[in-house]
Formats: sequence, structure tokens, C-alpha cells
Amino acid sequence: MAYSSGYLHNIVTIRNKVVATGFGETTSWQDAGCVHARKVWKSGNKVLRESALDAIDVVIFRMRWNNIVTRDSLLVCDGKTYQILSLEGDRQEDQIEIKAQEVVNGAPVPTPTPTPSISDI
Repeated sequence: MAYSSGYLHNIVTIRNKVVATGFGETTSWQDAGCVHARKVWKSGNKVLRESALDAIDVVIFRMRWNNIVTRDSLLVCDGKTYQILSLEGDRQEDQIEIKAQEVVNGAPVPTPTPTPSISDI
């Protein structure tokens, strides 16, 4: 069953990788779209029992099925950038669940999309 609209109260910007095509170019990121999602902190016995350092800053994003987000995407929510650790989706159930970890240092800045000029039209 798909998530209800009241459940998905966070807005997440999805940034997709733009692959470098020429020699010496670096990989850049471009905003691919925004979706409504639910962000919850990962919890469980491992976190509570061991205070595992690898699980403290991990969050779970739940959203409706879309073709925008991929395993290589970055997610931006509430001013924080997250790298996807795992992505599971079911098109028939209209659901995607993503486990992601915050990128603290060196969060990529998106490449601006060029705006067409009057001469291009």
C-alpha cells in the first residue's frame, strides 16, 4: 500500500551524478527533482546495545516510487546531504525505502542548469 500524504512530510531534493565526458573533467551533481518523503532515524538493538558508531548518523527515507532516485544519487533534506547506503523499492507497492548516511565533509555542490537564452528559442 502506498504511503499517505500526511506521512510524507519532509521535502527531499535528489541530486544525480553527471558523468564527466572529457579528459580532466570532474564528476558533478545536478538537482534532478524534489519528492515528498519521511525521514526517520535508524534505530534498533545494535544502536541501543552497542551505540555503534557506524549506525548513529544513519537515517531511513521512505517515499513513493519514482524514477528519479538511483543508488548513486545524493539526498538533501533540511540542509543536510545524505549518501545512499542501500535502496529497496517496489513499484507495485508504490514504495521506496532508502538507508542513507550524512555526508559531513565535502558535500558536493550541484551544477547549475543552463537557462536558455532568447537566441536559443
